[in-house]
Amino acid sequence: MDMPLDFPLIGARSAVWLAAQLHLFFAAFVLGAPIFIVVSEWLGLRTGDHRYERLAKETTKVVAIAYSLTAVFGVLFAFVLMGPYQPVTNYLFKALYPVWVAYGALILLETVCMYLYWYTWEPLSRSAAGKWTHIGIGVALNVLGTAVMLLMNAVTGFMNTPPKVIEGASLWAMVDNVSWWPFNLHRFLGNVTFGGFVVALFAAFMFLTSKKDEDRAFYDWMGYIGNLIGVGALMTMPLAGYILSRELFVYDAQLATFMMADKLKGYFVMQGLLVVLLFLGANFYMWLSMQRIEGGARFAPHMKAIFGVLIAGGIIWVVPQNFFPDLLAKPPAGVSEQALILPERLLFLGLMVAKALAVTAIMIMTFVTYLLYRRARATGAIRWGRIDPMAQYVLIFIPAVAVYLMGLMGAVRSLTRMDYHIYGAVKDVTPYWYTVTLGHSSIMVAVITLLFFVFLAFIFWVGFVVGKTDD
Repeated sequence: MDMPLDFPLIGARSAVWLAAQLHLFFAAFVLGAPIFIVVSEWLGLRTGDHRYERLAKETTKVVAIAYSLTAVFGVLFAFVLMGPYQPVTNYLFKALYPVWVAYGALILLETVCMYLYWYTWEPLSRSAAGKWTHIGIGVALNVLGTAVMLLMNAVTGFMNTPPKVIEGASLWAMVDNVSWWPFNLHRFLGNVTFGGFVVALFAAFMFLTSKKDEDRAFYDWMGYIGNLIGVGALMTMPLAGYILSRELFVYDAQLATFMMADKLKGYFVMQGLLVVLLFLGANFYMWLSMQRIEGGARFAPHMKAIFGVLIAGGIIWVVPQNFFPDLLAKPPAGVSEQALILPERLLFLGLMVAKALAVTAIMIMTFVTYLLYRRARATGAIRWGRIDPMAQYVLIFIPAVAVYLMGLMGAVRSLTRMDYHIYGAVKDVTPYWYTVTLGHSSIMVAVITLLFFVFLAFIFWVGFVVGKTDD
């Protein structure tokens, strides 16, 4: 059956994909960044270090502008979805109507808190009591943002793992589906990671465009803090991903097989490559950061060994057991089946045990890099702003990879449903029911990532370049 409506030029699936992914990128930032904004404001009040206050305030300015774009793309997503995909939209609204009502109410309250938090910054900062009130508004903003995330994760989880018997299922049974809490954990940590890396991106942009030494010193420090938060949260993501995958396997082994051994297995090879690039970038940035520490150069000889382990672990992580595109694929004419399978002596590289050890080695080496950085800090003074400009380009590279990875794995989450809108319950009978190739998804995610960076550049430009006057 053909869908009654389609989208011109790019098709309905691509239109929904673009709008939804851009909405989710901005949502991840405006939900993740306020967590450490409030923590930074509290640290500034507690320690008296004005840098934390400035970090919190400037990041909030970015979040306030990004908040509007989040809403814009959310509305665009809803409009596109309600056209070509009206039947499944109606189904979701009918089945989870109280969730949508609560979502709308919480969005309204979150918006009020967001603008209260931004526009009352100066008035409430004039006294200690007012400052604590302002921090309280920030805490409320984070609570509301987390609640919004929980509700949307309930819808996502319901589409992937609905109750086995939907007819007659209670609202709570549909909300508290088996993947809801794993999604909550995975997305919360992902949002914190995402927020930290985007703050580092903003700091790199400001460092490269600043003309004053004191500004470069501040943005150097800010980039370090953002990257530290992003990497710290990133270290927890493999465990959160494992918990989510395990719940999907317990719910229906066919889902896990489809992801890990069938049509989506190539996505996980790409995921491994991207995660390795993230860790390589994070470690390289930390080594460049040692240059700003007096005497930090003496630790440079350790860099080759650490990067050797990182690259070796990365190679093991991305090696598949075989090179078939799916479980039903046959070798091309003139190619033997054995040629598409790892040699027996290397077969262990495709096993989960080898990959788990590789990931562990990568994480340990990253932790060692951080310990060496801390050792350098303990023995020498930090000269903030005296860092190779290459480090700022690394802080741009890391968020680019993180955004691309987030988009690619978001595609996996949707494609896991195979030819269902709601797995096992509502079939996808549109012309776009099929699982797209890794090549197609890679191009789509690349385009969306590029658009996201264009919008971020616009936000940075509007917020901190337009109308700025030199002191």
